[in-house]
Amino acid sequence: MINRKKQKAEHSSTLGNQVGHNKKLNIQTKKSRNSKRKLSSIIKKVIIGRKKRKMEKVDKVDEVLEPIDRISELPEPIIHHILSLLHCPRDIARITALSKKWRSIWASFFFFHFDQKRFKTSGGDHTEKFITFVDNSLTTKLDPMERIQKFKISLSQVTPKLKIYMNKWVYSAINRNVKDLEIHVEEKKKKHYMLPNIVLTSKTLTSLKLCGCKFDYAVDIELCNLKQLSIKKSLVNTNVIQNFIRGCPLVEDLRLVHCTGIGRLHISTLVKLTRVELHECHGLVLVNIELPSLVSFMYIGKKSWECQISLVGCENLKYLTLKDSNLTDELFQDMITKFPNLEKLALRECDYLERITILSIKLKELSVIRCKKIEEANVDAPNLGVLEYFGERMPFYSMNIGNLHEVNLHFLNKKDRFILFNELVIFLSKFKKNGIWKMVLSSNKNVTIHEELGNVRHLSSDDLKLELIKSPVKLKGYVGNLLRMSRPKTLSVVSSSNSEFLKFVKEKIMSREKNPKCCTYYSKKCWLHFIKDVKMVVLKGGQTQGTSQNLQQTTFFQFNWQS
Repeated sequence: MINRKKQKAEHSSTLGNQVGHNKKLNIQTKKSRNSKRKLSSIIKKVIIGRKKRKMEKVDKVDEVLEPIDRISELPEPIIHHILSLLHCPRDIARITALSKKWRSIWASFFFFHFDQKRFKTSGGDHTEKFITFVDNSLTTKLDPMERIQKFKISLSQVTPKLKIYMNKWVYSAINRNVKDLEIHVEEKKKKHYMLPNIVLTSKTLTSLKLCGCKFDYAVDIELCNLKQLSIKKSLVNTNVIQNFIRGCPLVEDLRLVHCTGIGRLHISTLVKLTRVELHECHGLVLVNIELPSLVSFMYIGKKSWECQISLVGCENLKYLTLKDSNLTDELFQDMITKFPNLEKLALRECDYLERITILSIKLKELSVIRCKKIEEANVDAPNLGVLEYFGERMPFYSMNIGNLHEVNLHFLNKKDRFILFNELVIFLSKFKKNGIWKMVLSSNKNVTIHEELGNVRHLSSDDLKLELIKSPVKLKGYVGNLLRMSRPKTLSVVSSSNSEFLKFVKEKIMSREKNPKCCTYYSKKCWLHFIKDVKMVVLKGGQTQGTSQNLQQTTFFQFNWQS
């Protein structure tokens, strides 16, 4: 009995202890819950306060502004143009999820793209599969449509059977009032695709791009709404081109690329034409354009070809690119004086040019690329912002460089490095008086960045690239592109010890392991992931100009890249 009483007493005491412990736990949990509730209420108050302050800043009243869907505000033609630039129908379907308006416009936009190369494997030709796929696709999708926006088809080979189906598909597209038609046929053994005449009389076409085609020379061309015309690797003659000019009164963009048989090109009636591009058209001997509307002209020829170019009356020309090995100093000077509104000039492989003079108030960009004989270029262009040169020596003795902000020079295989060094010293001395410039020197796999423009100390290799950059922000972006493209063995930075740019480079390169998620939004890894090892060496130098505290130093980054 006594033992039972003791057991009951002990049991009751343990129960009491447990109850007391549970009460303490309940009190603690209640306290923690209360503290959490207090914390959440504080957070809510802070968020509410921030929202109120934001709303007060927006319009000073107690109204919440609805977010504006600016994508949906775009006009329908612009949305159609954006969709036409996409190459894959799946991408078009995905991008229409941006807004409700885009989804509704998608219903009125129809884009077809068929490429025979996608049906070719190592096993051989799959022409039959391609024909079946295109035929079935057009039968199920094209038949119920009244109009389509774009039809593009690319053929890697043309067989007699495929020509028959090709004509059928092109007829179907034209009959559905297609606006943008693109036909690309790879010419093999000079076998071109005969374009159906119905294409050349379409009233709805606004863009026509042809490659590897030939034409019925007797057909009358009537493309009354065509704005863009591109003919590539095709058989044409003077009559066909003149028929296009007469039959396309509204054309704005004309491009002839690797075409054969043009002969003479004369354009004076296309009052809306703003752009003309001529790329290596065999047999072209004369170009005569008389159009005040012309804004951009490009001529790319070959060394063995002679073509006379006349742009009389094109005083509104802004962009001019010439690759003409027969262009002389006299012809260039006579031509350049006729374009007072020129903003961008590119001279490429003009081997007869020796001395040129450019006087222009509006010129903003100048490129002189691989003009072998050029010795002197006098440029007086106060608004020139970008200068690009690719050659053996420095021809720019006299320049007005007040607004220059970017210079890209690439020197090739110069035997007398001493002469080039002296020319560079004279050239660089002009920039010291025009603000703070950053200089990038690269040769082979070694790159040196000078944060303050100084003299070039040595030119050790045959190939030398020199770039002058005025913007510190652009220089930071340049480093990433440089390491991504060239992967140099050594990157040297010459700067003061407390340079912000040097800090940026150190943090970008040396602390790369701290940022493993740098490529989260990219399918390909960036250059940081390909660095196997990197060493940093610092060499102290003298004092920088105008200061007694910041010592100039050279910081070397030696890279070991993964193969």
